[in-house]
Amino acid sequence: MASPTPLLQIEDLRTHFTSDGEIVRAVDGVSFSIGRGETLAVVGESGSGKSVTSLSVMRLLDPAAGGIAGGRILFEGVDLVTKSEAEMRRIRGNDISMIFQEPMTSLNPVYTVGEQIAEAVRIHQKLAPKAALTRATEMLELVGIPEPGRRIHSFPHQMSGGMRQRVMIAMALSCNPKLLIADEPTTALDVTIQAQILDLMRRLQAEIGMSILFITHDLGVVAEIADRVVVMYAGRAVEEGPVRDIYRHPRMPYTAGLMQSVPRVDRGATQQERLYAIPGNIPSPLDLPEGCSFHPRCAHAEPRCVAQVPPLEPVSDQHRVRCVRWRELDFSQKRPA
Repeated sequence: MASPTPLLQIEDLRTHFTSDGEIVRAVDGVSFSIGRGETLAVVGESGSGKSVTSLSVMRLLDPAAGGIAGGRILFEGVDLVTKSEAEMRRIRGNDISMIFQEPMTSLNPVYTVGEQIAEAVRIHQKLAPKAALTRATEMLELVGIPEPGRRIHSFPHQMSGGMRQRVMIAMALSCNPKLLIADEPTTALDVTIQAQILDLMRRLQAEIGMSILFITHDLGVVAEIADRVVVMYAGRAVEEGPVRDIYRHPRMPYTAGLMQSVPRVDRGATQQERLYAIPGNIPSPLDLPEGCSFHPRCAHAEPRCVAQVPPLEPVSDQHRVRCVRWRELDFSQKRPA
C-alpha cells in the first residue's frame, strides 16, 4: 500500500530540445507523484514523451541537445533539478535505479554480467571486490536465474533475452533502491517471459518495499502491475487516475482509443471484430496543433477544442482529465472487457 507522502513528485516538468534552431517541447508541463510502495504506469504511443520524462528524472539527457527547461522533480522533498552531476551520480543506481528498454544495448558486451552487477555494488555500497561478486551472485539467484554461481561469469551474448532482462533487473535492484524506473522492460520479450518478469517485479517490490515508475505502451501490462496510470500524449498528461477508474470510465477520447485498440481474447470465432486503430499519427513536437493536441485525430472534436489547450481538470479526488468534453462523453460501454 502506498504511503500518503509522495516519494517522487514531478511539478510542471518541461523538457526541451533544439533541432535545426527550433525548440522541440518533448515534455510540456507534466505533473504527477508516486507514493512509497506504489506502482505508477505512464502509457502512450511512441513519441508521447514517456521515456524523456524518465530520463529527465534520472538527469540522463544530453546537455548538448537540450534539457530540463522548467519545473521541479522532488525526490524525498529534494529537487533533483538543482543537483550537480556528482550528486546525481551518487543517487543513480543507489536511491533511484532504471531498467532500460533493450538490455543488449545497456549491458557492456566485453564484461561478464557478474562484473557489471558487482561494479554498481562496489561504487554505491563500498563493498570489497569479493563481497561485491558474492552480492552479484545473490542478486542473480533472487531474480530467478538458474546456476547463478556459474552465470555470473557469462557474457551478455551468452544469455537469452529474458535472462538478460533479469540481469538488468538484478543490477537495478542490487543496491535496494527506493525508486525503480522501468522503461518498457518487457517490450522485446515473448508473453511467457513477460509474465515471469512482471511476477518477479511484483514479488521483489513486496520484499524490498520500493516504488515503481513503469513506462509502457501496453495497457494489458498496466492492468497487471500498476496502482495508478498517467496517460501521455504529445508531451502532456491527458488523463490520470487509479487503474480501475481509468479502465472502467475513461474520460479522454485518446485513453478510450488506446483501450479499444487492445485485442480481446474472450470472444468466440463468430464474435470477432476488426481491431480498432486510432486514425492518424501522433503530431511532431515541432508542429503541434493549436488547442488540444489530439483534436485532429478525435471523432468528438468541436471548434472549442481548437481554441486553447484544455486544463487538467479533476473528475474526482484521484481522477483528472484534459478534455473540454469529458462531462458529455461516456466511453464506459465501449471499453474492452
